[in-house]
Amino acid sequence: MNKDLLKIKKEQEKIILNNTIKSKHLSTLRLILFTILIFLIFLSMQYSHFLIKGIFFFFSLAFIFLVIKHNQIKNSLNKAKKYVEIINRYLNRTNETWKEESEIFPIENHFLNELNLIGKNSLFTYLNFTTSLGGKNRLLEEFQLKEISLNKIHHRQDAIHELTTNTEFILAFQEILSRIKHIEKTDLKSYLYFFEQKEGKHIVELLISLLLSFFTVLTFTLSLLTIIPFSIFMGLAILQIIASFFYQHIYQKEFDAITNCTFAFKQLLSSYQFITKQNFKSLLMIELQKQINNGLTILHQFNRLANLDSYRLNFLSYLLGNLFFSLNFIILFCSRKHLNGQKIVLEKSIIALEKIEVFISLSTIGLVKEQHCFPKISSSLAISISEGCHPLLNEKDCVANSFYTTKGINIITGSNMSGKTSFMKMIGVNLFLSYLGSYVNAKELEVPIVKKIFTSINVQDDLVHGISTFYGELLRMKEVLDFGRKNNQTMVVFIDEIFKGTNYNDRIFGAKKIIEELTHLNCIVFLTTHDFELCDMNNITNYHFTETYHKDKIIFDYQIRKGRSKTTNAKYLMKTMNIIKKEGSKNENQSTEN
Repeated sequence: MNKDLLKIKKEQEKIILNNTIKSKHLSTLRLILFTILIFLIFLSMQYSHFLIKGIFFFFSLAFIFLVIKHNQIKNSLNKAKKYVEIINRYLNRTNETWKEESEIFPIENHFLNELNLIGKNSLFTYLNFTTSLGGKNRLLEEFQLKEISLNKIHHRQDAIHELTTNTEFILAFQEILSRIKHIEKTDLKSYLYFFEQKEGKHIVELLISLLLSFFTVLTFTLSLLTIIPFSIFMGLAILQIIASFFYQHIYQKEFDAITNCTFAFKQLLSSYQFITKQNFKSLLMIELQKQINNGLTILHQFNRLANLDSYRLNFLSYLLGNLFFSLNFIILFCSRKHLNGQKIVLEKSIIALEKIEVFISLSTIGLVKEQHCFPKISSSLAISISEGCHPLLNEKDCVANSFYTTKGINIITGSNMSGKTSFMKMIGVNLFLSYLGSYVNAKELEVPIVKKIFTSINVQDDLVHGISTFYGELLRMKEVLDFGRKNNQTMVVFIDEIFKGTNYNDRIFGAKKIIEELTHLNCIVFLTTHDFELCDMNNITNYHFTETYHKDKIIFDYQIRKGRSKTTNAKYLMKTMNIIKKEGSKNENQSTEN
């Protein structure tokens, strides 16, 4: 766990403790002052004395000062609580409680689902520290891994490293975004429909309304001076109010858009201002900051428009504003000024904000894992990992593995529950993180740039489309072979229990044919199996996991070793579960290769 996070948590907990005490004291003082003010009001009603009025004025100022101070302390208290809440979410990544945040997305992607990258208890849940709905959707989009680029990886590593070393920014940024109402349910880009209204400044309408307002003010002034009858002013005022009501009715949709959109964009202002004040050094963060700075000017305009629109929403200010200043006409005229060429700039700035959320999420492993690094990108088709762990496992429980392989077929054998599939997923998840530009859970990792990653790990039958498990596996293998044969594309393939959905003879025949085809392609293959016949094929490399037995207990060390497996444990497991009767000596439990 990042020491800065723990340090900041202690500091914020002290702030919470101190401000909670201060808040209670100020609440008591406010109540006392309020009681005194009520008493002074009653006293002044009976005794109109200068001293009483002076005391009342003094206590009124003291009460106002106390209210302001109390609000400041409450804001500081809420901010500190949010900091601690965010830090606790990071701390949850060191135990199992992070799984309570799981979300399931209906995405048809074998690679994402079978490596537990999305879905329940997935890597997405583990990494996700986005605040906005748009940020979460963008992180999910990044998980599609549509492009694997060396330049993109290096730029992201620089940005993510910079963020990881600035925990104060990460926490402050998340805290500021959390202040925006319903941000977790709202995609801020959805408010860009504001720019899709019919353009036009309607200058003629504005000039007429301003002219009416001028005459209204003029007649009001003249009537006060008794130069003209007051009835003339009243007649013109009624005409002005009726015109403004009709105008609002005609353009009600535009006024509703102004109210909804300006309020949403106004809330973004503080986050934009915060980002533009940062001194970023990585090229990617500087570029994102520049885009946000471009959007800041537009947000200032929206902020002024939102303040203006707030007068329209208040009955009294609505009447006075439209009577003397043509408020409705001015609001609509000002809003249309924002339509010309502003949408693209603002949209890019919102996307930049979402990308910062994504990069903060991709820095999670660097913040919470003791063992982490940025992977090196190899120019050759090879994978080398030193003390690699699965990011979703607790570090204290995870057994690290080191491994090296080049182009070719890696067949992994071993007893049930010995760690074959977990090892394969560990490689797959860290490979995926590498291509995202993120930290990986390893001491060292070197990976190649490939065009695609394929999986055939948890193939299920599809009753709706009439596809059996075996046929589903065949479809996966066809996809792999077709892709690899096309222009000799580079790829990494993970296959778990190949052709488990069919009978023994067909499985061995089919598996051998697939392995023979894969040896001719430009790929690295990880293939687990219980079929030892596959271990004797040419052009493959064997690895295995094993176990030991102690006092009728099975012990796995989860360490990968070179060579093929020499043990099985199905008979032992069935005996320990009383599925079959225990017979013979202890040594018979330690089933060996048939």
